[in-house]
Amino acid sequence: MKKKIFLSALLISIFFSTNLHSITYLDYTDEPVFSLNPVNEIVQLSVGLSLTGSSLLCDKVFHIKNNNFDNWEKDYKLVPYMEMFLMAPYNKALHYVGTGTAALALLTPGVMALTPNDQWLTIGLMYTETLLWAYGIKDWGKLLINRPRPYMYFDNFPMDKVEEGDWNCSFPSGHTTLAFTGAAFTTYLFHQYFPESQWRLAVTGISFGIATLTGILRIASGNHFLGDVMMGAIIGTVCGVAVPYMHTSRFYQKFQKKNKTEVTVTPFGFNAKFYLD
Repeated sequence: MKKKIFLSALLISIFFSTNLHSITYLDYTDEPVFSLNPVNEIVQLSVGLSLTGSSLLCDKVFHIKNNNFDNWEKDYKLVPYMEMFLMAPYNKALHYVGTGTAALALLTPGVMALTPNDQWLTIGLMYTETLLWAYGIKDWGKLLINRPRPYMYFDNFPMDKVEEGDWNCSFPSGHTTLAFTGAAFTTYLFHQYFPESQWRLAVTGISFGIATLTGILRIASGNHFLGDVMMGAIIGTVCGVAVPYMHTSRFYQKFQKKNKTEVTVTPFGFNAKFYLD
């Protein structure tokens, strides 16, 4: 099995290496795409660090989440009818595979190394901010919403997860959130940096394909309901697009002040008006 995986990876690497000429600098846009702004970066990092830091503090230090398992009883009425069909018992192997695909989706922005190296700092900082936003939002969702994972409705659920307090952290799916964050970030940036590249659809399909596979595996492994995965996909996609968008000239223009002076003549003299848009 390992030999087959290695061979497949080798073939994929050879295929991409022989076709990189179609997505390198020849397709790179001449227009400025993203830029850093000191005020914007302070705001973005502050919000991201606040979301992530406060969620970790409330979880690990103040323990605001109720993880008491003793008083919990199975209540299938709490599970939406449509989600019951996709419930599954815990599957450790699929759990690890899903973790692997999530990690792979997080690495998809590596394709942006094809941009000129003077863009790498901008891309790296934007991705850091994006991950902080996504991680903090999904963590706060888990802290505020107590939802037992699907495997809790089956016999032989993993006691180690119960002891860790992870058994009622189903909503939203963290793996799916991060996977779609990476996919959306990669897709959005690639389309902006390489608007004429014939690889746009391939990058989009591969990135979101890996993210979607992650969500499917999280359901199949018994870790999440369909609703958990869907919300994770929404959070990740929104963060993956919104944060880099807030580094575009179109976004910055909304905050540029345009001074306008209007002078009119009246019977009593001059009337001057100043406008700040």
